[in-house]
Amino acid sequence: MNSRRIIILLVAVVIAAVASMGLLSYVRNLETEATDVYQLEEVWVVQDTIPRGTPAQQVISSGLIALQQVPVEFMPASAIKDPAVELAGLVAVTDLPPSSVVVSGNFVAPGVVNTGITDRLEERGMVTLTFSLGQTNAAAYLIQPGDYVNILTLVGLVEEEDDVTDSEGDVIATDGEEFNRESDLYNQDARYVYQQAEVLAVASALPSDLGENTTAEDGEPVGPPPSGLITLAVPPEAVQLMLSIGLDNLYLSLLPTNYEPQPLPPIDLDEFQLPGEDAERLTPYGPPSNQPQSTEEDQ
Repeated sequence: MNSRRIIILLVAVVIAAVASMGLLSYVRNLETEATDVYQLEEVWVVQDTIPRGTPAQQVISSGLIALQQVPVEFMPASAIKDPAVELAGLVAVTDLPPSSVVVSGNFVAPGVVNTGITDRLEERGMVTLTFSLGQTNAAAYLIQPGDYVNILTLVGLVEEEDDVTDSEGDVIATDGEEFNRESDLYNQDARYVYQQAEVLAVASALPSDLGENTTAEDGEPVGPPPSGLITLAVPPEAVQLMLSIGLDNLYLSLLPTNYEPQPLPPIDLDEFQLPGEDAERLTPYGPPSNQPQSTEEDQ
C-alpha cells in the first residue's frame, strides 16, 4: 500500500515538472514573439510636468525629459531625436504632462507663446492665412483684429467659342468676344467664397484678449494702424481653397456682431432688370418699407 502511494506521488511530481517546463517554454515563446512583433525604439519622454514657457535648455539640464523605449508602432513620426539641437532656443508651447513623448511641436519660439496665438488656433483646429489687399478689397482698412468678414471673389465670364445670335438670328457677339450669357448687364460674376471668417490680426496687431496693449498713455483707445495685411484664422482646407482662387482676387466685407451666415447663391446672370427698376427691390434692403430707420444714436 505504501509502495502504491509512493508510485502515485512520483507520477504526480513528474507530471507537475513536465507542466512547469511546458509553462516556462510557453512564456518564453510569448516573450520572443512580443519582441519580434514590437520592435523597440528610444524616444524622449516627459518625466515630470513641464510648465508652459519653460526653456528647452532648462528642461534638458533638469532631467525633465529622458530616453525610454517604446514599441515602434507607438512612436510618433515627429518625435525628437536630439533635443539639444532640435529644441535649441525654444520653449514649451503648453503644459506637457508626464509620460508624454516629446515631439517637435511641443516647443516653439518664445515670441509665439507670448502672443497666445497657438492656444487660440489649437482650441479649434485652425491655422493662419495672411494676405495683403488694397483699400477697396479690404473694406477701406476699417477691419480690426477680432472682427469677422465675408470673403468674395470675382469670376471672369466665359468667352463664347462661336458667334452668338439673338432670337431673330442676328449676331450679337462674334467668335472670341466676351458675352455675358443672355444679358449684357454683367461684366463679372461675384461669388461668396466663405462667410464669417475670423480676423486674427491686422498687420502685426492682435485682439486685446491676445495681449495687445489697446490703451495709450493718455488713456485713449489705440487701434492697429490702417493696413491691408490681414491674417485670418481658418481650417487648413480653407487655406488651400483661397490660395487656389488667388489671394489678390479676394474681397472682404465687414460684418456686424449679430450676423448670421446663410447660403448666398450666385446671382442670375441672365437677369435683364436691375433692382432699382423693380418695385420689390428698389433699395438694397428690398421695398422702401424695409428701409432701415435711423435712430437717435445714429444722428
